[in-house]
Amino acid sequence: MVSQSYSSYSLFPHLTATENVAFGLRLRKVPADERRTRAAELLDLVGISGLGGRYPHQLSGGQQQRVALARALAVRPKVLLLDEPLSALDAKVRLQLRDEIRRVQLDLGITTLFVTHDQEEALSMADRVAVMRAGRLEQCAAPAQLCDRPATAFVAEFVGTMNHLPGTTADDGRAEVAGRQLPVDGERPSVGTKVKVLLRPEALDLEALDGADLVQEIGTCEGTARIATFLGSVTRLTVALGDGTEVKADLASHRAAEFPAGARVRVVPAPRPVLVLPV
Repeated sequence: MVSQSYSSYSLFPHLTATENVAFGLRLRKVPADERRTRAAELLDLVGISGLGGRYPHQLSGGQQQRVALARALAVRPKVLLLDEPLSALDAKVRLQLRDEIRRVQLDLGITTLFVTHDQEEALSMADRVAVMRAGRLEQCAAPAQLCDRPATAFVAEFVGTMNHLPGTTADDGRAEVAGRQLPVDGERPSVGTKVKVLLRPEALDLEALDGADLVQEIGTCEGTARIATFLGSVTRLTVALGDGTEVKADLASHRAAEFPAGARVRVVPAPRPVLVLPV
């Protein structure tokens, strides 16, 4: 097990990094030469091969957490338990160590349970992600399935950002929203029921409206571009709709410049399955 704390609570302060890693082997009566060899291999595996002679107080937080990981791996466990091991580290070190843990886990093939409150951390590291609610399992699935095909409304709301658009259930298990008919995933209310349609920012596109388009077409969803948040390859645009609500749309950053603050836009959902909730 690797805990959240990387202080002396986790590592023995009177032992060097090498001695900390070898501690479990010493308890198992492994010969000294074999202990030293195994500790050196693991310190190299976690990227701190030159720091074996240092004590915990001579190491940075990220280095201490690497020692804790190496110590957990030394006894060749069948299951590795990581209890928010990165939450006490700064952002840059957390990203580096996140990649390192994933690499080590794949190299050694150890079943690993990683507990975290950081959704990006969970989605980027895991083969399967389990979403818990009040002590109960809501869904356990691959990260892509969790985002694209959430099993419950709670999972849909909890993982990532979700927009709510008004809609109505139509024939053939579809929902009519923003001038489009989209297939409904999951429970389908009876035809004609007013619903909230759940759509992620990446499932929304925008169209610019010129002067001739300012009269809203029946069933369409139009509003005003407000805030642009640059996220690298994509930019998240916040759009204020006519009823006062806001939706967020993720566009390629080179396209986002087409929609400056104050521009009138039409929100266009992508043709993919959606979840709906009764109003």
